[in-house]
Amino acid sequence: MEESGKTNTDSAEETRLFFSIQVARYLGNRPSQRFSGLPEHDAVLSMIKDAWVELRSSGQLENLSSAGREAIYVTTIICFPTFVADAGLRCIPVDFIRGQRLGEQIIAVASRPTLDM
Repeated sequence: MEESGKTNTDSAEETRLFFSIQVARYLGNRPSQRFSGLPEHDAVLSMIKDAWVELRSSGQLENLSSAGREAIYVTTIICFPTFVADAGLRCIPVDFIRGQRLGEQIIAVASRPTLDM
């Protein structure tokens, strides 16, 4: 048992609930509805973990019912950075170790309006 009277299982369930809400929100805003790779996955989970630790230590969850805690989990907004280039941007891949330009690619992600520059 933890000091608050919750079991470790309760705490693990709360953690899973918070993470599932935040991951669903993040992926729901992605064109592909999935992670593009392991680095993006790891970065997003790290940000969610940091938000979880901050929320738990803030004292906001104390003396709340499970419905009250879930309401806070749902209303907690994490400002995730964009991990993919917007559609139509030109990317120039470079090998920084060898100091060589690898070529130019046009990145076409989701259909979004683009600005002519």
